[in-house]
Amino acid sequence: MQSHAAKSRPQVLLDGMGDPLSLTRYDWREASLDPLSIEERYQLTYATQVEWATEGTFASLDIARDPIVKRFIRVWLEQERAHAQILGRLLDECAAPVSPLHTSQRQRFAAQRGRLVNALAVRAIGDDFYAVHMSWGAINELTTLRFYSLIRERTQHRLLREILRDLIKQEAQHFAFYYTSAQERLVDNPRGQRLVRWVLGHLWTPVGVGLRTREDVDRNTEQLFVGEPAEVAQIDAVIGRIPGLADLNLMRRNIERLTPSSAF
Repeated sequence: MQSHAAKSRPQVLLDGMGDPLSLTRYDWREASLDPLSIEERYQLTYATQVEWATEGTFASLDIARDPIVKRFIRVWLEQERAHAQILGRLLDECAAPVSPLHTSQRQRFAAQRGRLVNALAVRAIGDDFYAVHMSWGAINELTTLRFYSLIRERTQHRLLREILRDLIKQEAQHFAFYYTSAQERLVDNPRGQRLVRWVLGHLWTPVGVGLRTREDVDRNTEQLFVGEPAEVAQIDAVIGRIPGLADLNLMRRNIERLTPSSAF
């Protein structure tokens, strides 16, 4: 039997992720006791649809040859789908029902095309593809984690605060896996560092682009992150500690891309 000490850090993190959250964990009678603001309804609708859409992301990424990555994306998918179910139930209980977007023909085609592109990328660049995958996943999970944290800090809705506490814990575990995997794959790997930096610098977009419109994504960014320069700087600093990504500043660059009235 493999000892705990012999396992890689990502494998230890994966072993500790636990089960998906359950709808039965919460007292749904409490949902209507506090109102959701217009902004919260928008943000939670956006989040629910993005969490549901991990099914499409999974379909495009279920090509891993690495057994730890392959196992992780299955655990990740089940937990993210549970997040969508819980947020969707809360919105239903608050008379703001939400429907998934990822099941459209266009989205299914995009997932199939993504799977083909990713498979070709693995053949072309080998295991450095997973360094890209893990680094991209790290920034997406970190921004999602902070997105939920900012909503929780601002909301007066008691059940939402309870739900987000649990989602944040699992998102933090996902982020830790992506982050440590990216670091392990890129340390002493100058080719991988150059590749990941180029891909993120030229191709990365915030979570939700391609599912929701760019205007929707920008509205979300404006509501949560514009006016929070310390938050933006902290996200960039954390990602900058991945080997090869110092001073990449993806979040700051995304904020600066917005209209002048939105810039801080």
